[in-house]
Parts: sequence; C-alpha cells; structure tokens
Amino acid sequence: MISVFLPHPRAARRGFTLIELLVVIAIIAILIGLLLPAVQKVREAAARMQCANNLKQLALAMHNYHDANQTFPSGGDRAGGVRYLIGWPAQVFPYFEEGNRRTTIDGFTTNAVTTIMPWRFVVAPHNGQHQVFTGPVKTFVCPASELGNLSPDSNAQTAEITAATQGALHYRANGGSATVELVQGTWSRHAWYSTSGIIYPQSKVRMTDITDGTSNTLLFGETSSAQGRALLSRSWGGIQPWTWGFYNYVDASSPANTANGWLTIDSKVLTYSIGYAGTFYTNETPYTSAHAGGGVNVAFADGSIRFLPKSTDLTVLQKLASRAGGEVVTLN
Repeated sequence: MISVFLPHPRAARRGFTLIELLVVIAIIAILIGLLLPAVQKVREAAARMQCANNLKQLALAMHNYHDANQTFPSGGDRAGGVRYLIGWPAQVFPYFEEGNRRTTIDGFTTNAVTTIMPWRFVVAPHNGQHQVFTGPVKTFVCPASELGNLSPDSNAQTAEITAATQGALHYRANGGSATVELVQGTWSRHAWYSTSGIIYPQSKVRMTDITDGTSNTLLFGETSSAQGRALLSRSWGGIQPWTWGFYNYVDASSPANTANGWLTIDSKVLTYSIGYAGTFYTNETPYTSAHAGGGVNVAFADGSIRFLPKSTDLTVLQKLASRAGGEVVTLN
C-alpha cells in the first residue's frame, strides 16, 4: 500500500485589528505623557545641581585665594585708572583649574589685568575676540540658563564692544546690602555701591572681618536669567560677560574724587528680591534664574551652598549680604 502524506494547511496569520492598533498607540501616548514630565524634572534637578556645584567650585577658589593672599579679591582697583577692567574672575582663575587662561591673559601685555579691556576693544593688547575670552568658562555657566554660554543680555555688539560674543558669567559676588554702608556715588545713579559685603570697590575683606559669621554671609548669588524682561533692556545692568568687572569713576575727574563712585559689574549691591524683573540700575542687578519656581543658588562665605526660593524675604537677603551688621538671620 502506498501512503500519501499531505501537508497540513498552514494556520492563517492574524494581524492587529485597527482598534487594537489604536489602543496600543493610545497606551504608548499615555506612557510618554507620564514619562516626559518626570524626565524634565530629572533634567531640571541635574541642571540645578550642576549650577550649585559651579558655585561650590568658585567658593573654594575664593578660599584658596584668601589662603594665599590673606584677603578676598577686591571688587575694584584704582591701579588701572579709568578703565573697563576684568575683576575677580581673573584673580581666581589659578585656583580652579583655569590657570592657563590667566597665563594667556598675562601674556598680552605687562600688568594685563589692570590694563586690557576685552569687553570694549578687539585691537591688541585688549584682544576682545581672542578665544580666551570668547570660549566659555564652564564653571561660570549655569546649565539651566536660557541665555546659553555667552552673554546675549550684555550690551549690543558694536565695532568697539564685543561683549555679546564673550563667555557668560552667571554668578555675582556679594557687594553688600543697599541698606548698610551705601555709598551714593555723585558721578551718576549708576555709581552707587555698598561697602558692607565681601567684594566691592577697593575691598580687602578677610575672614576675620565677617563678624556676622561666614555661614550667615553671602559670597555669591546666581544671576543667570533675563526672564520677564527683554534682552538688552537693562544695558550695563544686564548680565555682562566675565570680561568686565568694574569701572572706576573716582579717577574720571581731575582732580580725582573718591565721592564719584564706581560701576560694579561682577559684584552687586543687594537691592531687590530674587527674580525681580522691573527697572534697576547697573550696580543692583538682582539674583535671577531659570530654575523651576524661580529660586536661586547661593554660596556663603564658609563655602556652603543653599537654594533660596523666590519667596525669600528681601530683608532676610539684605541681612545675609551684610558681613558685619550684627543682624540675626533665620533661614528655613
């Protein structure tokens, strides 16, 4: 007998129905909708943490500078005369692995940090378009800022002003409180400054001068966002690059007059609440950020870092800005 084996018919393949496909798509969309806010929160937290770490590095650099020089850097030096000079950033470069940047600057001319004005000029020895100025300094940049690595909120680009293409500075030194030891410079309203902080014109503040306690006195505050106002709307009071620290009005007249005041760019007088976006003068640029909720990172003189919410009372901030006012401050 001859047996014939016939192949079994293949089972018919079954695909997704349209309804099943729509259900799967809907589930995926829901999962993405649930996941994206969580991812965004993680990114925001990471950016805020990196921002705080930047301040930690700067605070440690300030401490190392103090150890080497027995004082914190000055917020304004008359040695350079009437110039738009680099301030404390150049002083602390060697203390947070930016020594090569300082060496390059020093190579432009004798006494470069009291001579050159890269914020203002591109010609030698100022060299405002040199990579040392246009290349961002990572430690100066808050990754949460909408402004990026450069300074779009500084003065507009002209033939003689190159600030908009230079490295950002998202942290300002504490120049003091507007309510304590305020010097009302007579040159203009922009020349008002305070001597109650840690870094201000002609300052030579030592740790022992901070009698309110280093854990109760601000060293740096975050100024990393222009949200709430138009870019360039505050001119010199905008978020300038690190290449401009101060301007000396004292020697701008003949004879020199100590009452003339100073323009302070990389240090500020604490005048307004966190996130203030109204009108302000140059020396009073407020603490700002693009962090969720609008709070800012700050560094205290002891090197500790805290996040202060936008709701922090102005009187508390101004007490923290004074190094020797004898105020009692309680932070939550």
